[in-house]
Amino acid sequence: MSRLEQLIRGFVYAGLLAFFSGTAAAAVVTTEQGQFRGFRADWGWTFLGLPYARPPLGDLRWRPPQPAAVHEGVKAASGYGPMCPQSRAGQRGIAAASEDCLTLNVWTPGVDDGKRPVMVWIHGGGFRAGSGRIAGETFAVRGVVTVSFNYRLGPLGFFSHEALESREANFGLLDMILALRWVQANIAQFGGDPGNVTIFGVSAGGMAVSLLMVSPQAEGLFHRAIAQSGYGTWALPRTRHAPQGDVLSMGFAPPLSAEGIAQGLVAQVADGPATESGLRALDGAALAEAVEGFHLPLVDGGTLPEEPGLMFAQGRQHDVPLITGGNSNEGSVMPASGISAAEFVGYHRDGQAAVERLYAEDYRLGPEQGVARMFGDNRYLLAARVAGAGMDNVDSPAWLYYLDFVPAEQSGEWRGTPHGYDAAILFAGAQSGDPTERALASRMQAFWVQFARSGNPNGDGEVAWPRYDRQRDRWLVFSNEDRAEAGVIAAKLDLLESHYRRRVGLVQDGR
Repeated sequence: MSRLEQLIRGFVYAGLLAFFSGTAAAAVVTTEQGQFRGFRADWGWTFLGLPYARPPLGDLRWRPPQPAAVHEGVKAASGYGPMCPQSRAGQRGIAAASEDCLTLNVWTPGVDDGKRPVMVWIHGGGFRAGSGRIAGETFAVRGVVTVSFNYRLGPLGFFSHEALESREANFGLLDMILALRWVQANIAQFGGDPGNVTIFGVSAGGMAVSLLMVSPQAEGLFHRAIAQSGYGTWALPRTRHAPQGDVLSMGFAPPLSAEGIAQGLVAQVADGPATESGLRALDGAALAEAVEGFHLPLVDGGTLPEEPGLMFAQGRQHDVPLITGGNSNEGSVMPASGISAAEFVGYHRDGQAAVERLYAEDYRLGPEQGVARMFGDNRYLLAARVAGAGMDNVDSPAWLYYLDFVPAEQSGEWRGTPHGYDAAILFAGAQSGDPTERALASRMQAFWVQFARSGNPNGDGEVAWPRYDRQRDRWLVFSNEDRAEAGVIAAKLDLLESHYRRRVGLVQDGR
């Protein structure tokens, strides 16, 4: 098992171990859906598997989620709910998957009126996999009420088909919004402050943060945001309801059709013409399994009015403080993306000479290494810089980070920090056998919690994290020792940003 797999596994299971090491004491909390019994651990209280929406089954499939029904009596909140249907879910060895999966989890230092800051984690997994099973006590021990949840994935969560009357297409995003509404209505009963909610997530979870930052329906539901390795500048499929304009696909071709993607997925699991009733009767697990590579949210003109990066550049995001950034070897995820090296190189064919010059060190190790590095910078780090620059259009500030850390035992293998490792460090780094990694985890956690408390990550840390502005282009580099640095991989990002601006029709001033 690789070092990354070990830490990620620890990040998933540490919460279960901490939960079961607690005492048998219990507390009952009253929510809008009824009463739930949580259980005591040595750091506070855990409530697992709380339903926030009705099961999206039958006629509720591919519809906006409905609040969960009110139940009688007291229900035990002692176990996670099922994961949502996803590719290769049965191979994950965690739990069965079901479309009845819209549950959330709460870890709190105290069931009281403490008005603690709230941090809501949104899991990653390429919008095709993952769940809210995390070590939520990681932040609860620092005095934060922590929430995680499941949301619909793959074509069950992000889907537009001409046989459906619905204008909405991002049902997984609507699940996130309903979960945040649940937090607003209920979190005070768990000792949290509904007026101080921070959303954070990595990869697809970081992208979800970007989606929530620009979705009109999410306004007012959170007050700070942390997008880790999101990809708000990546080209998204568009539904028949999306606005017409200058936005093109990654290779400057017409945008991908969301309806065309849906038809292709349905054709893999059903024969004959699709009808609304037929679609709702499809085998959900088989439909989820039909996804190859990552799945993508959809520009539908409603829940997602436009690509997030473009909306940031136009100042159309919610005016809340933002932390965003990524890792030094994000391209490690390319094999799982479903995008080949040849396809990605084709997106940048007109600038290939500049690409090979800027990525010469990686190209010397082989073309695939060079392409993968550029893929990671293009998909994740460019998105961070565009979002950070876009915050100049609103009153709230942004802070950017670049994680460039390799554990000593991986120094001969890794060519930088792989995709997703920031989440592993945040949630499991404290259990690392590497003291440098433990110290890094502690520093990152402290910055995240200070940001959740005050809207500014700076506190008692030894290194000041400068507020981002595009002209100075200063990032905080997390490494063996942290440092503020201007122009992190600036020449590479300048090239990639030029491609991006042409793709979305931005002129030089961003309008």
